Amino acid sequence: MRIGIDFGTTFSLPAGLINGTAATLLPGGAYGMESVFYYDKRIGILIGKRAENLGEKKPANVVRNVKMFISDTSATSFILDGKTFNKKEIVGHIIKEVVQTACEETKRRQLISQEIDGAVISVPAAFNIRELDFIRQAAENNAGLKVLGFIREPVAAAISYFNAPSAEDKKTILVYDLGGGTCDVAIVRSDKNSKEWYTVLASDMRRIGGRDWDDILVELIKRKCRAENEDIEFSKRDEENIRKAAIEVKHNLSKLEKDYSEVEVDGEFYDFEITRQEFEKNSSELLQATMKMVEKLKNEYGGEIDYIVCVGGSSNMPQVKAAFKKEYSDIELKLFEPEKAIAFGAAIYAEHLTEENYLRDICKFSYGARYIQNFSKYHDWKRLRIYNIIYKDENLPASGESISYNIEDGEKSTYIAIYESECKDKVYLPEEGKCIGEIRISGLENSKKDDETLLTMTIDKSGLMQLKAIDKRTGKTAKAEIHLDDY
Repeated sequence: MRIGIDFGTTFSLPAGLINGTAATLLPGGAYGMESVFYYDKRIGILIGKRAENLGEKKPANVVRNVKMFISDTSATSFILDGKTFNKKEIVGHIIKEVVQTACEETKRRQLISQEIDGAVISVPAAFNIRELDFIRQAAENNAGLKVLGFIREPVAAAISYFNAPSAEDKKTILVYDLGGGTCDVAIVRSDKNSKEWYTVLASDMRRIGGRDWDDILVELIKRKCRAENEDIEFSKRDEENIRKAAIEVKHNLSKLEKDYSEVEVDGEFYDFEITRQEFEKNSSELLQATMKMVEKLKNEYGGEIDYIVCVGGSSNMPQVKAAFKKEYSDIELKLFEPEKAIAFGAAIYAEHLTEENYLRDICKFSYGARYIQNFSKYHDWKRLRIYNIIYKDENLPASGESISYNIEDGEKSTYIAIYESECKDKVYLPEEGKCIGEIRISGLENSKKDDETLLTMTIDKSGLMQLKAIDKRTGKTAKAEIHLDDY
């Protein structure tokens, strides 16, 4: 069985196709597995609900939202009860637990396919190549999982939507995915009669999610506590209590106009009331930031959109629906499987991954090599420029070629700095992009000065980089490897 995994900031969910229909692979129809990591010397490592429960009692022993720490260079490791864990280990443990739980569920249900051959993992729309490689390494090296590929979260949700029994074909939808850590938007068209069943027309992402709304409520609750006691101090345990209360209030305000609750701080209980209006006013800037992204993407696309489809747990907030009704009253709005759509779409994609034209996606970034401009003429090392090889918005898989020249006789290897950017110019300055690592080309035989090496770079459908190098003088293939800077 090939499965799909929605590796989420707050919850993770595995899914598979059972008798041709996507289904969750968690026991008892669970909402999802908490993406929470816990460790103490006595118990060891815990993942999920038990980790969450113990983490409330021992907040210094728990790590949450690790997905959003992947690209945070200031948070490289975590010390829990005297033991150090790096981010890759933590991500690997969470994914491993998700897979093990899925395996146990296939056996419990006595499914025909009880062995999991591999998984497609969903990722935010604009995760870059280093973030993708980080998750791949964590899953393969730390969790022992064969990663079949990646799929962007709103694209997975679109595939899930188009495979629902009531879905219409030959429609263009805008998927708005407000998850725990990111807001992802994609415009996707379905045409089952074409070579590409699904075509991604545009996509974007903001690192804004439900946890940011939680932060708003945390601050509101603290403010109300200080109104009763201006000298109050909040310990780490108090912060945990307040965040738990904030999440509960957020869920309640999706149904109620106001919510009454209490929170324990330093052994004292504080009562408070928060209205939906108060919450929405304080979080309006967050929502507007996501709506501006929707407007930008919609304008860049310029075509007709048949439906707006909202997914992601945070899309349940009434303010999301109200914003779309206000801004796009002429487009029908649908809330579709908010918690499950991404995992379902990843599972469907995993099943069809070998079909060449199943999905046509686009490259999210441009990739270029750093060379010295006109070095043979000027010999000026200050003339560094980035020469794009693959361009943003090209159809995936996308390929391009670049030629490098030996500077001296006898060079056995050469190194090329690789840049990632959103720049579509053929040549640009290094400061306009970001160096993500270097390509090492080795195995050059009896090389001469000015020998040419042809490098072919491909970004595959998952967004990962594949390389091929040929020594043009000898016609022999050289070894080409990308060494990405780690987070």
